[in-house]
Amino acid sequence: MKRSPSLAAGLGLLILASFGLGACSRHAPEAPSVAIDQASLCQVDDYRVATACRPGQKIVFLPARFGNEQLPVMFAALNCDLRYNVALTQGAVTCIFGPITPSQPAAAPSAPASRAQD
Repeated sequence: MKRSPSLAAGLGLLILASFGLGACSRHAPEAPSVAIDQASLCQVDDYRVATACRPGQKIVFLPARFGNEQLPVMFAALNCDLRYNVALTQGAVTCIFGPITPSQPAAAPSAPASRAQD
């Protein structure tokens, strides 16, 4: 009994797909869970980290001036918990607040010791 080439190719593809899906089932460790507060909204007009809002709270960024399309993206990167949906337009963002925690600035390299002139 001869196997058809398309049957063998289909079987091979099925095996490869099952290995690929198996890799997707491995999850990275989850970040600490924060209770989501759907009842209140924190409104800000500055893209920097919003200190008046609580993690897990809904937050909306409505800038005072319109025109810089990068500000909503920067706001989302700094303030949104990206495990949840983000509503982003050219002028505003709403999401679940999950601010970044800035890393410590790298220490400046020390200057080489000066050599005494003879």
